[in-house]
Amino acid sequence: MAPVSGLSHLSNPLATPKQLANSASQLDGIPAELEDSIRYASQRLIQAAGVSLRLPQDVIAQAQVIFTRFWLGPDGGSLLRFDSKVTQSS
Repeated sequence: MAPVSGLSHLSNPLATPKQLANSASQLDGIPAELEDSIRYASQRLIQAAGVSLRLPQDVIAQAQVIFTRFWLGPDGGSLLRFDSKVTQSS
């Protein structure tokens, strides 16, 4: 995951640096790179679905924010616990 210290200047960030660095998925042992790629692909899917449904961009953005907030922080959702077809290598 990219360094999160660069987010400290934001006055109202979507997520705090601590939330980004300590996601439930990472605490469950999911590599940060895998988690990032799954989140990125999911955001693209939400965007594509919203465009296909001809939704306004602000509605699509709200859906993306809600999706992101679900996965944030140690109390958020975990890719491992929510059966996201993530396999860990032993």
